[in-house]
Amino acid sequence: MGDKGNTGLGAPELASNEVLRAVAAGAATLAQGAHGDGVRALQEALGALGLGDPTKADGSFGTKTHAAVVALQAAEDLPQTGMVDAATIAALDRRLAARRTPPLDEALARAAGLSPEQAAALGRAPSAAQAPAAPSRNDQGYFTDASRLPQVVPGAEPDPDSPPPAVDSVGDRPATSSVSGALAADRSAHLVELRRALGGDARALAALDRLLAAGRLHTGALLPNLGAMAGARRDPRLVLEGGIDPHLVLAQAIRHVDNPLRVKQGACHGTCGAGTMEYVLLRVDPAEFVRILDGITREAGEVKLRSGRVLRMPRNAILRDASGRVDIDRMFQSALMNHATAMSWIFDYDNPEDNDSFWAALGGDSRVPLGNFTSLFQDIMGGSYTSVSSLLRSGASVADDVAGAMGRGEKVPILLKWEGGYHWVVAEKIERGAGGAPASVILRNPVGSDSCKGAPPRAPLPEGCGRFRMKYADLAEHIHGATLRG
Repeated sequence: MGDKGNTGLGAPELASNEVLRAVAAGAATLAQGAHGDGVRALQEALGALGLGDPTKADGSFGTKTHAAVVALQAAEDLPQTGMVDAATIAALDRRLAARRTPPLDEALARAAGLSPEQAAALGRAPSAAQAPAAPSRNDQGYFTDASRLPQVVPGAEPDPDSPPPAVDSVGDRPATSSVSGALAADRSAHLVELRRALGGDARALAALDRLLAAGRLHTGALLPNLGAMAGARRDPRLVLEGGIDPHLVLAQAIRHVDNPLRVKQGACHGTCGAGTMEYVLLRVDPAEFVRILDGITREAGEVKLRSGRVLRMPRNAILRDASGRVDIDRMFQSALMNHATAMSWIFDYDNPEDNDSFWAALGGDSRVPLGNFTSLFQDIMGGSYTSVSSLLRSGASVADDVAGAMGRGEKVPILLKWEGGYHWVVAEKIERGAGGAPASVILRNPVGSDSCKGAPPRAPLPEGCGRFRMKYADLAEHIHGATLRG
């Protein structure tokens, strides 16, 4: 009935039972009146959590077992049906796994190759005589996200949810799919594995539920790619150097797929091009975003792009900074910046300093030129892309090309003249007036917010998150270039 290697169950007392594996895969359920070894294994697991008496597991699903299941469902905020389905088994599996979580010192020791005593010593605050006057970014401790361990780098961003707006002014959020009903068995197994890997992360689980309800997990590569990510080992340096729990990478990825408006460029970082590219990829091909993020955060730290070229994550992108970005934004954007930088074999992008690249050395910042952006965009998206620039044509002509692409449903990265410099944004929708002439454009600032003060003239949209509206005439006046398909 099931495949032991494809259930997503981590607790051996559940994974070893064929019936419970089938339940986890969505191929079966257990309810009052059922009998057999599957019920007995269920009763023993419930008893281990204090929801029953494991010594009285008799393999008969009666009123007491029903009550124990309801209690578990209530504690996990699941529908209190008393029926054991895939979601209930996943919740039971998470709770069993939590009971087995070793003490922090033991976990640190195993990951770092230390004795428990050495790991515990890492958590002790240094004496006044031992404490450095001002720790530098090159003097990092281990496991910095544990509250009782030294905080030598900024901690994780609060990472608040920014729920998708109920009414999207862009008008093209994925509508609820016509796909409905139960997932196929192999997809259900991926879903169970994702729920297990997310543990008790309520916000990520809620985002996953929204993706499921919208039909976005029923077909395509998104769910398999997320499942592969859930089952893969992350680069141990994420924990050792950045204090990044591996589950956090998966959780942030799911929440970004659910709502790409969470993407942020980062304060005081010239990564507008990379942030724009990340946002477009999430809007156009979220499954590929997941695949790339999975690759660069694995132990190898690299992934082959559609072009055949390899994208690598710079090691210095692991350390948390003060840019206001969540972990996956910082790592993904740093990898893109490093890859897009001309002559990166001489000058690698340095995230902590936001410089040390060839173009930074020339221009004084980390600006990604139009041609470099288009080359990397083509590497990532596949197909053919070209750059258009107002240096060679009129701004009105470039704006017309952008309007035509948006009319075909494309999300277009454009480079605007912005407060004395240049800034990458995403053109998402063209709004036409009387007679069908372009009247205004909806765009998104990768900073993730926009006061809409200064040049170019623009007005914020109600949902915020960097979205703004711009008159088409102002677009034609301020556009410097764009990356277009074909």
